Amino acid sequence: MDELDRTDEVERRRLAAIIRESAAPLEPQAPPLPPDWEGLLSAPRDSAAGSRALLFDVYGTLFCSAAGDIGPAGEAGAEAGISGGPAGETADSPLEALARRCDPRLTGNDLPAFFRRKVSEIHRSRAAETAWPEVSAPKIWAELLREQGLAADGRASREFALRYELAVNPVWPMPGAAETIAALRDSGRVLGIISNAQFFTPLLFEAFFGAPPESLGFDPELIIWSFAMGEAKPSPRLFDAALRTLASRGISAAETSFVGNDMLSDIYGAARAGFQCVLFAGDSRSLRLRHENPLLRGLRPSRIIRSLGELAAGI
Repeated sequence: MDELDRTDEVERRRLAAIIRESAAPLEPQAPPLPPDWEGLLSAPRDSAAGSRALLFDVYGTLFCSAAGDIGPAGEAGAEAGISGGPAGETADSPLEALARRCDPRLTGNDLPAFFRRKVSEIHRSRAAETAWPEVSAPKIWAELLREQGLAADGRASREFALRYELAVNPVWPMPGAAETIAALRDSGRVLGIISNAQFFTPLLFEAFFGAPPESLGFDPELIIWSFAMGEAKPSPRLFDAALRTLASRGISAAETSFVGNDMLSDIYGAARAGFQCVLFAGDSRSLRLRHENPLLRGLRPSRIIRSLGELAAGI
């Protein structure tokens, strides 16, 4: 089994411990904004905290992300110089050490190359099915482990997938994340998550906040992970799933705010669903404006925030 059994508490604690042991603080740095967007920083609060429901992205929004996103999108950012990324790895780096665990002949640059190649193959194979396919990282790494004659069962492939992600994309809670979640929860807002993710993404909450997202106040039926859906944002499938659950709670799309850092994955996907769109512009590593993308022509968020605390201000 490549994914994590939700009932396997021993394995969850083991993997959460790996996350904590690998973590180091990351400080967000607010990036500049286009001059004509500055006014969105002072948009009315009712576009966010006044909403009955708030849905969140994870990487680059609730958590600082060195690469700005997860998986291939994060590595693309790293290669563009947004974060340290795979290039220029030192001999004692986590990525180099991980490569040597497979084969002394492998280097830290070989692992991202292998991962990107396999992702491209999967995307091509599913092109007729969806424009936004998601991959299973443990399945990809199990293939490499088997090629090297190593154990490739679920436990081994999950750990390798986690250690690889932590090496290329270190994470740390965004300032004010835990407090904002608690304040919004206590105010009676319905909270949810729609995020590109792998099996280990929910474990970030356990590693850093001491509890799974469901126990922190996120509605279990509004926690939507790309790996579970088989498609990645901005696929309408993820946002439509949230719309159905919200409707069952008597909450409309117009009464819901989506908070994310990526104009394509987050704001475009949320706007098509009819949500209020809050762009989190708190960290230069993760902010993705994507001005060159024709899908975003004329699209603007409802509001821009620099810190998560702004969402709970005044409630």
